[in-house]
Amino acid sequence: MISDNKLMTVKEAVKKYVNDGDLVFFGGFGNCSVYSVVHEIIRQGKKNLKITRCAGGLIFDQLIGTGSTNYIITSHVWDGIGPQPLWNFKRAFEKNIPQKVIYHEYSLFGLNMSYLAGYLNIPFMPIRSLVGTDIYDKPESIKNKFGVVKSPFSDDSICVVPPIKADVGFIHCQRVDRDGNAQIWGLIGDIKLGINACKKIIVISEEIVDTEIIKEIPNLTIVPGFRVSGVVEEPWGGHPGNVQGFYNTDIKYIFEYAKETKTIEMWEKWLEKWVLGVEDRQEYLKILGKNRIKELKATPKFSHGINFGT
Repeated sequence: MISDNKLMTVKEAVKKYVNDGDLVFFGGFGNCSVYSVVHEIIRQGKKNLKITRCAGGLIFDQLIGTGSTNYIITSHVWDGIGPQPLWNFKRAFEKNIPQKVIYHEYSLFGLNMSYLAGYLNIPFMPIRSLVGTDIYDKPESIKNKFGVVKSPFSDDSICVVPPIKADVGFIHCQRVDRDGNAQIWGLIGDIKLGINACKKIIVISEEIVDTEIIKEIPNLTIVPGFRVSGVVEEPWGGHPGNVQGFYNTDIKYIFEYAKETKTIEMWEKWLEKWVLGVEDRQEYLKILGKNRIKELKATPKFSHGINFGT
């Protein structure tokens, strides 16, 4: 059943569903990141958030720099374009500026298995690839994240990771219907496992389409509408990342980010220009400019039609 009571703006979604101290999942690993949501969280001054995604990237750097989070669960936080450092992350861990941040380090696979345990609502997930690594073996990095259990079927023992079930999760997708049936194509990364483990789910999308369009290729649906609490139409909400079929990664923007946030003063200037000084994503796009938007738009490339006949 389609219901318009789920439709809202990013501002409304953050205000209603993000509370100080929440564990928040941000989807997107090389495709469909949720930058518009992160910027709105910063504008609303949310604090003491615990945040998780497979690769922290610029999203974590910005939330750390504004003091929005003091607790991160991820595999790494760095700028892959270059590659270059993320200065807010460095300042927090080297100098506790703006505050000390607790870092629960995972491998990419280990973190996805914790999301899967949360998704399936089971107490742990077995994984063979952690024992023998520094992530597992160094006492200061364990912090009760991992354990070892004996198999009930043999003499084998195996490492297990705990479930991660965020209070609220956000994903960006290519299309969604009004009920929240969200579809993504391209690199999926952590999105499906992470978002389906969340207690509350908010879908941000490039466009809202009729449910009949969703039904045409149902296997693209990453999360079913009955699990979704809010639906937001937010074109270009994934910039500076890419959304396959809509726009490409803004390499220039990301490369300049590292240069423009090296000192606290430079970071504050960047933050005012791109986040605090704009009301919403529409104003953000005005700063980005029509020429840059035109350059980043994806070149159409349609896949050959599939015969679903019976």
